[in-house]
Amino acid sequence: MKKKRTFSYWILSLGLLTSVILSLSVGAVSLSFSEIGEILAQSIGLKSDSTVTEIQRSIFWDLRIPRVGFAVLIGSGLALAGVALQGIFRNPLVDAGIVGIASGAALFAAAFIVLSGIVPVLMLGNPQAILAIVAFSGALISAFLVYRISKFDGKVNTVLLILAGVALNALAGSITGLITYFAKDDQLRDITFWSLGSLSGATNEQVLILLPFILVPFYVLMKQRTALNAFALGESAAFYLGINTQKTKITVLVSATAMVGASVSLAGTIGFIGLVIPHILRLAIGPNHKDLLPLSALAGATLLNVADVLSRILLPPTEIPIGIITAVIGTPVLIGIILKQKKHIFA
Repeated sequence: MKKKRTFSYWILSLGLLTSVILSLSVGAVSLSFSEIGEILAQSIGLKSDSTVTEIQRSIFWDLRIPRVGFAVLIGSGLALAGVALQGIFRNPLVDAGIVGIASGAALFAAAFIVLSGIVPVLMLGNPQAILAIVAFSGALISAFLVYRISKFDGKVNTVLLILAGVALNALAGSITGLITYFAKDDQLRDITFWSLGSLSGATNEQVLILLPFILVPFYVLMKQRTALNAFALGESAAFYLGINTQKTKITVLVSATAMVGASVSLAGTIGFIGLVIPHILRLAIGPNHKDLLPLSALAGATLLNVADVLSRILLPPTEIPIGIITAVIGTPVLIGIILKQKKHIFA
């Protein structure tokens, strides 16, 4: 088992590195590996003369690097949120999208887009930072609504949890539709962006804004890995093992909503990563969160980079929204999980 975990770290690290290099290379303007090497060497002073043009350097630093940064951070964050939520609710069908966290974040983001055009005071400060905070608030409110609705007799009922998530998704979707109806043309384009997801608008400033929303929750979740392992035995068993189950649930929910809310606020709704990655890794390395959390971060970053590459090369020069790519990849896995659960239920 130890060799399998070590191999998983190596293969996922290699996969992430490969996907990053591909993402830096492909696009409307292709950059060869040698050109990327020249740009990097020149930036750290190892090479003074270069055949690389100023346009190529600008594309690399201003477009490709922030895009890769987005893919790594958002992919990691969504996968980590999925692992943590599935851990405390002990259900492989739970993720930020299904339980309504992502739709809550998107709803608040859409409301902010429209209201900021009506109430200028909302635009004071950094708009992107404010948008991230607003989306986080929407995700947090959605998470606790679902949590409270699904709580029965002092415990979270997973069936009620999923049903509450479906209901909240429907409510958030209808309100977002109403907001869309009253939106102006430019606001409508921004709201449509949320429903499809894209990394094309990434900037270095946005990557810096997103960074603490991913790294801090990741650190917090790693501190909770023992508690998450105890939850696998059941909430009652975790309590008798000395785990503060209520505190763990709140910590995980806040961490997951921070990552999902910030990701949605800057890149729109990107589904299935938090559902697909944890399920595959549990089958590969087991349920130990000591390895499951960091490996999920690596796998999520790799998957989103691959999806971003596919979005650019499948129908050039058109760029397919990345949410469509992740849905195409994730839907068969979701169906597989449902069929597996079905066999257990009716066995």
